[in-house]
Amino acid sequence: KPHTSETLSGSEITAFSFGSSGIVILEKNGDTLLEPVKDVVSPVISKLADYYNVCLQQQRLDEEAEHNKAAQITYKQQAKRDPLTKLPNRRELHYSLSKEISNAQRYNHYGALMYIDLDNFKNVNDSLGHAIGDILLTLVAQRLSEQKRAGDIVFRIGGDEFVHVLSNVGDDEAEAMSTSITVANRIIDSLAKPVDINEYSLHITPSIGIAIFPDTFDDGNDSENVLRHADTAMYRAKKLGKNCYEFFNPEMHIEATKRLIIEDHLRKAIKNNEFNLVYQPITDNRENIIGAETLIRWNSPVLGNVTPDEFIGIAEESNLILVLSEWITQHACAYAEKLFQTLNEDSLFSYVSINVSPRQFIQNNFVESITSVIDMYAIPNNFIKLEFTENVLLDNIDVTIQKMEDLQDKNIDFLLDDFGTGYSSLSYLHKLPIKLIKIDKSFVDDLHSEQNNTQVIINAILVMAEELGIECIIEGVETQHQVEYFKKKGVYGIQGYFYHKPVSGDELIRLLVEDKPEKVTLKL
Repeated sequence: KPHTSETLSGSEITAFSFGSSGIVILEKNGDTLLEPVKDVVSPVISKLADYYNVCLQQQRLDEEAEHNKAAQITYKQQAKRDPLTKLPNRRELHYSLSKEISNAQRYNHYGALMYIDLDNFKNVNDSLGHAIGDILLTLVAQRLSEQKRAGDIVFRIGGDEFVHVLSNVGDDEAEAMSTSITVANRIIDSLAKPVDINEYSLHITPSIGIAIFPDTFDDGNDSENVLRHADTAMYRAKKLGKNCYEFFNPEMHIEATKRLIIEDHLRKAIKNNEFNLVYQPITDNRENIIGAETLIRWNSPVLGNVTPDEFIGIAEESNLILVLSEWITQHACAYAEKLFQTLNEDSLFSYVSINVSPRQFIQNNFVESITSVIDMYAIPNNFIKLEFTENVLLDNIDVTIQKMEDLQDKNIDFLLDDFGTGYSSLSYLHKLPIKLIKIDKSFVDDLHSEQNNTQVIINAILVMAEELGIECIIEGVETQHQVEYFKKKGVYGIQGYFYHKPVSGDELIRLLVEDKPEKVTLKL
């Protein structure tokens, strides 16, 4: 029996001790000592070496099998998890949701699914980069997980979309809705707190769609349909103003189907050039036309006239707005060149405005893309004004100001549209290089109502604007009383159906040719 051995293999034996006699066989590369002893023990050693190699080989196979088993377990676990947030993913959602639906049906209680979409999240990626966006998603995932009840599961199913499955929210529908509302409000409150990443303080809000299960709809009690119902309700929440929740109801299914149809035809409309532009004149206090807003119209050969309220939001959500905005800018500037050439020296008409979407504005190349289009046409840069809403201000005020100043350096000015409808305008107005604001039509509609303080608010806006050296245009003026009120206030411009509805480009030129302006001193 060997006491020690250093290398045992079929080809090389470097040391071997045999019994207590100290007889040593040394064999290396065929050199053999003590030949007689070797003849006796060599077959034994050979068998021992073969057995040893078999054991080593088996050990390697066992280790490899163990490693493969561990890797397989890791792979299965990873296949169920979102790699960024470590939350369960869409694949795991369908398995878990199907089980929750079955339990709800078996034990006669209700569950709920919340489809959570982060409002304007794409703006973060586009303006600050995907690295910041990924950090934000991770922090949002943590906050959502903190709002789970026992038995609930939060999933990330892609992009900025999360799902919260609520287990057993009540034995009747009223209780189920009440429990769901409580959780939804907790989620909204938790995400309302600013998120500080590097030098940025980000504000994120959710739109939440809620589907209760099991439901009474014919197609509503499988995981795909429950998810689809909640998704539909989420889009409804976005349409209602975002940062809110909405429950699914059957009417939403019709609305969602209509939305998909419009989106499909919208893609075709851009390729088939189905749009046209119209222009709504803006007048001064003496009823001279001083400018015009560019508006888009869509007359689909299949759907008929589709209003901007119906398709602009869909274009924003589907990212078609970038292509559409480029088309509008090109055609509006081409028309502006034609219009400019018809004006005489006495004309008070000074600009054509083009609406800018928030998604268009946050593009890194926005300044370059706008100026390159304007430079293609024989018009002064200040003949084009860019209109944007307060949504542009919500993401990064410093970046917004920088872009506006870059454009002002090129003699391009701005109008802040729908002023007064958001919380941001008063906070940032004094910082922005703006010369014109448009007071929203909602204030005009309520002007003579005795149930509110609209006149007080309007007067406050007018006084503030004057202090800041900003002129005001009033939108949606439709009655003689409204006209008289704003004329007395000395506003810069009036826009609305009382004077002019949107007209074709040729009609606007005709109106300007026939217009006999009374000269006034303009501040712009």
